[in-house]
Amino acid sequence: MNILLYQDRGTAPNSVRQTYQSLKSLVGHAYDIIHVDARALRSDPWESYCAMLVMPGGRDLPYCEDLQGEPNARIRRFVENGGRYLGICAGAYYGSAAVEFEKHDPVMQVCGSRELAFYPGVSRGTTYPGFVYNSERGARSVSILVNSTLLDPYAANTTTTTTTTSSSPFKQSIRMYYNGGGYFAHSDRFDGKVEVIARFEDPGACSDESNPAAAVHCRIGQGHAVLIATHPEYNAGPGDLNNADATDSMKCIIKDLIRSEMDRKLFLRGVFDRMGLQVVPFGFGANGSHDLKENRVPDLTPLYLAMHESAVSPSPISTFAKLLDQWTEAVNPVSKVLECVHDAFYLSALDEYQDTTIPTNQTALNLLSLERQQQGKPAIIKLFYKTSAIYNGNMHDRQRIIPPPHLTPYICLDNYFDSLNYWRKQHRKEWAHFGNTMLYSQVMESTQTILNRNFDFIKTLPSGSVCLASNQIAGRGRGKNSWVSQEGGLQFSLMLRHSVNYVQAPVVFLQYLISLAVVESILARPGYEQVPLFLKWPNDIYAKTTTMADGNNSKDDTPLKKIGGLLVNSHYMDNEFTVVVGCGLNLSNTFPTTSINQVIKAYDSSLPALSSEDVLANILVSFESLYAQFCEHGIGAWFLSRYYKHWLHSEQLVTLKTHDNAVARIEGITTDCGSLVAVDIDSKIRYELQPDGNSFDMMKGLVVIKE
Repeated sequence: MNILLYQDRGTAPNSVRQTYQSLKSLVGHAYDIIHVDARALRSDPWESYCAMLVMPGGRDLPYCEDLQGEPNARIRRFVENGGRYLGICAGAYYGSAAVEFEKHDPVMQVCGSRELAFYPGVSRGTTYPGFVYNSERGARSVSILVNSTLLDPYAANTTTTTTTTSSSPFKQSIRMYYNGGGYFAHSDRFDGKVEVIARFEDPGACSDESNPAAAVHCRIGQGHAVLIATHPEYNAGPGDLNNADATDSMKCIIKDLIRSEMDRKLFLRGVFDRMGLQVVPFGFGANGSHDLKENRVPDLTPLYLAMHESAVSPSPISTFAKLLDQWTEAVNPVSKVLECVHDAFYLSALDEYQDTTIPTNQTALNLLSLERQQQGKPAIIKLFYKTSAIYNGNMHDRQRIIPPPHLTPYICLDNYFDSLNYWRKQHRKEWAHFGNTMLYSQVMESTQTILNRNFDFIKTLPSGSVCLASNQIAGRGRGKNSWVSQEGGLQFSLMLRHSVNYVQAPVVFLQYLISLAVVESILARPGYEQVPLFLKWPNDIYAKTTTMADGNNSKDDTPLKKIGGLLVNSHYMDNEFTVVVGCGLNLSNTFPTTSINQVIKAYDSSLPALSSEDVLANILVSFESLYAQFCEHGIGAWFLSRYYKHWLHSEQLVTLKTHDNAVARIEGITTDCGSLVAVDIDSKIRYELQPDGNSFDMMKGLVVIKE
């Protein structure tokens, strides 16, 4: 499930950025935060994968113009059916039944009704004077009295407390950033429909309420709408409001925000928890201080090169020597940096290091990285290789080149290469070589990006090289999607060179081959044959949590949860395609949905959990076996019978939004280019839908255009 953050006409860039950061910090472990625009809310089937829609600060009139009518009706239905809406400042105005903004001001006045009407009354503003569009001149920090039900769980050591009256539940005062927000007029009149969760301590321009509502929680059908007039998401760190050019008044605001930072985070955590979202853990430190386990973006770690010899592949020593020769020709001899279009690689042998992983020329490298950042270039990726770690392994006395184990604590490369040998023997494919060369990093931006966008680098790598990360901070998915990558997940990309002479084997089918390899690599294991894993067209892996006692693992049952996705990119040059196949699987991580090992445990608790080393090795061997048959025979019955056995769509009825809402029955995929075949149930017209141009909302039975 994703949290959708609106970003289009009217949204304030700073509010979008700060909201994104706060969401990532407090719920990013369980949800991906995706930016959406008006077109997506109008046309995409976003409701089925959305946990919450967020409308940030800015100007709400463009929201009205771009989302009036059916988009607003869809948002309203989404919330009524159990969804969530968070409106901040302009998004809070927009979520009210009526707006009175700067009423009687001939220049600034904006008054009128609003279609969403989550708050059934009027949002009236500005609460405090001085607001100027696209400016911080009217900004201030304001004191907000928070409903104790939100903050009582954190009350062991509150930072700032102000008592109003002994009977009032609004006792804790928090300083928040304010710039043009309104208040929810006479909120007490809607008792039972609206709960006030925060009030302004200073009524400002409100003349008939002593503490007007600053934030409200509205129950809409089965769902939630929270509207907040202030900006609790705003932080004051470097790159936020805190900058060298800040005015004296802004510096005062920044000081207030720094002092109240933890309280604002706890307020937002309380809001998200109240709405039923999965929030980060909270506790108290040894000294009674707050201990909020925020999601932090981990620091990037170096890449390490590992190599292995299969039965028929060249010795890793010779392959390694060839790599070094190619790198020597491409690398700047002074900086030892290989410049590519997207990234730059600092190449160094681990032998040049002492007892630590800090290079002797670290100062020079830091200066070079700083110079690149000042020039607006990406940071340097450190790629280390080890020339002295050449030895005879235990399996078939074959050679390996791997970094010392203490540099790769989250993966055992020896176990991975042992598994490669084991599965090749099981599949009787000892000639296989995919996966013999590995690039591994504990934390990187994206395995797909590093291989797909650095052609000068990957052209030096042997075909079948794999890039693996324990954690990705910018994982890529299909279209505009991203993949939430965490420790416990299995995320990798495979690079191969596909000859144009394989005329019967179009590149488009590789996404089908890799998805089948993923599922078959699990289900072909003894005892795992009935684990409920399925394929969704064109390139997703789904699972159903069941038990053996249920006696039913039918793919027609719900709920189904996505646990993996595939992505294929290709570039054509010199009579061949350079293809990068990316795969992201929830293997052991609980969030954001479920994992393969959880599905296995629910099905049969006696089955051992699977390791990332073994699963990756088996996927690569399975895929290489399928790929060899594909290159020789193309797509035919040998493949389709296996593919249809696991996919979710046989005889499924779908509505084709791409063809005037025609209702059609799915019959399969074509053997020439992998199009989805659907036949109109009335007219019998045959439709062929391209995998790269359409999106399949399986839960709603819709096929829509994918942009």
